[in-house]
Amino acid sequence: MKKPMTLRARRELVAAVRQRYQGGDREAKARILQEFSSMSGYHRKSAIRILNGAAYPGDPPGGRTRPRIYDEAARQALIVLWEASDRVCGKRLRSLLPVLVQALERHGHLALDAMIRPKLLAMSAATIDRLLRDTRSVGRRRARRELTALRKSVPIRTFSDWGNPNPGFMEMDLVAHCGGLASGSYVHTLSITDIASGWTECVPLLFRSSELVVEALAHLQNTLPFRLCGIDVDNGGEFLNETLLQHCLSHGIEFTRSRPYHKNPRRQAICRLKFSILDDGDRGQC
Repeated sequence: MKKPMTLRARRELVAAVRQRYQGGDREAKARILQEFSSMSGYHRKSAIRILNGAAYPGDPPGGRTRPRIYDEAARQALIVLWEASDRVCGKRLRSLLPVLVQALERHGHLALDAMIRPKLLAMSAATIDRLLRDTRSVGRRRARRELTALRKSVPIRTFSDWGNPNPGFMEMDLVAHCGGLASGSYVHTLSITDIASGWTECVPLLFRSSELVVEALAHLQNTLPFRLCGIDVDNGGEFLNETLLQHCLSHGIEFTRSRPYHKNPRRQAICRLKFSILDDGDRGQC
């Protein structure tokens, strides 16, 4: 069985044959076409189109191309709307765009050009994801580097490191009330449990956010019957961030984290304690 030519070899063959084919007479063209079809494996009609100058993979630009619909101005306006929607995916942003654009314009937060507005509202979910691809990748790379550096600055505390601590050293975690399906919007419960006494406090959060975690922790500091000396968290982004780290440093709170991808027996026991406090109908994922 004859081995098919690679794309690179076909491109080189086209570059070598095309000029001779276009400058030859009828008989020369027939002979060149027969040889080219036999060597490349192209159908005769496809070979004629390629040798006559049709676009071919790897050819320099300059042929007829599809006009560009969405320019840089439309992409920048889309980025603003994507940020305003808390960076939702393309499918959700596509459904949200009419309401979001109208609301932002009504409150004076957005002023779209008459040519840009219909383009935004006509975008498909796939187009939105394509236009936001570079912006998303840059944001993910930056967040990953920052999170890695911050993790190195937060010490790890394992089960054996606790010993017999005094009251005030607490485990902190989130309980997601999603019913086992982590999609859409749902409420979280921020719970902190004292290692020594088992004292537990819970605060509801409308969504997962580092700012809300700090606000809830500041509220809990005033309600505890003892001074908050230290907190131990998992490796989630809602806990490992500069906002919470700076709050702990400014209030003299020891900030530690668990080992990533390792089970923590004490944390599992605390999760069971949380579930025993919450009603059966409100249980989520720990």
